[in-house]
Amino acid sequence: MRKAKALLVLLSCMLVLTGCWDKVELEDRAFVLAIGVDKAEVPTTDEVAEARDKYLFTFVNPDTAKAEEGKVLDFVTFQVQAPSYTIGITRLLQSFAQFHSYEHTKVLIFGRELMEDPVLLKSMLDNFARGHQFIISMYVFTTHNKAADIFQAKLKMKSLLAYYITGIADNEKYASRVGKLTLLDFMRQVLDNDGDAVIPSLDLHENGVTSSYLAMIKGYKYIGHMDAKETVAWKWLNGEAKGGVIQIQDGDIPVPFNYSTFKRRIYLDKIEGKKIYITYDMQTEGSIEEYILGKKLLDRDKIQQLERELEQIIVKDSMYLVKKMKEEYKVDLLGIRDFLRKFHPMVYEEVMKDFENNFQDNIIINVKA
Repeated sequence: MRKAKALLVLLSCMLVLTGCWDKVELEDRAFVLAIGVDKAEVPTTDEVAEARDKYLFTFVNPDTAKAEEGKVLDFVTFQVQAPSYTIGITRLLQSFAQFHSYEHTKVLIFGRELMEDPVLLKSMLDNFARGHQFIISMYVFTTHNKAADIFQAKLKMKSLLAYYITGIADNEKYASRVGKLTLLDFMRQVLDNDGDAVIPSLDLHENGVTSSYLAMIKGYKYIGHMDAKETVAWKWLNGEAKGGVIQIQDGDIPVPFNYSTFKRRIYLDKIEGKKIYITYDMQTEGSIEEYILGKKLLDRDKIQQLERELEQIIVKDSMYLVKKMKEEYKVDLLGIRDFLRKFHPMVYEEVMKDFENNFQDNIIINVKA
């Protein structure tokens, strides 16, 4: 009798706890792999909401109709213009048979014109931060032109575009010029630094899509792009470099130094009156992968010479970016605020009374390698 009761309980649990209890069946879902957000070109007025369209949304879904051997390698795009994300989805559902699911969304791209409008950018960031349906681990990017253009890429390799893009971003562990940033980390940047941040950039390329280094925003507004050298220096200065190559020149011989680790430490050196002296101390480890046939690298003097060359390159490139941040862009994207807030709160409170002027005139940055 006890065995029968136990069996009945087990069968009841199986019936109650197994199965799919989601309100939306799998075949009724459209899995969104990527989202593009642009500023609307020709704003129109929504008849119901009585609000002008501000955004152009592009959604990328896998094209299951072209599946090959159980694999989906093609994608389709859908666009809608709307005054907000929520109304955009409502409009899309008027002519779209499936419910949008964001469980597998990998990529979010903001267009250039949207990035130049602080109000539109802040509104859209608020949407993605509040929306419980979005995953905060998706990668965020911007572009020199429209986000929608990226989804027109013709890939030379058979791959879903969203996974192709995330694959490029993941290469940052080997190439520091490549940028990778999650939505969560981007939100932390802008909220902790009053709307100042960097964001990786993508552009169309003959091979499909290419990383176009890092874009900068100040006060939630796009102010420019870094080049390859500046992007690498930014990663050094912010402790974000995971791996890469530094080109050393030994006479006529190019010597690539492949580093696998790169560490940086910031410390407050001294305070003299209003002047605050901060030092970035950098250390790296790696190996020289190429030299020239017939010549040896085991000579101690030669190794020390190459080490000095390496140190000079790190200091020179880093100080170039520091100067540009202070004099041209006039924005702290070097982690100064974060460092002072965490480790020197009293200095931080004083500096923040007029941070922009203090950053340009009173914070003296030195780099050691």
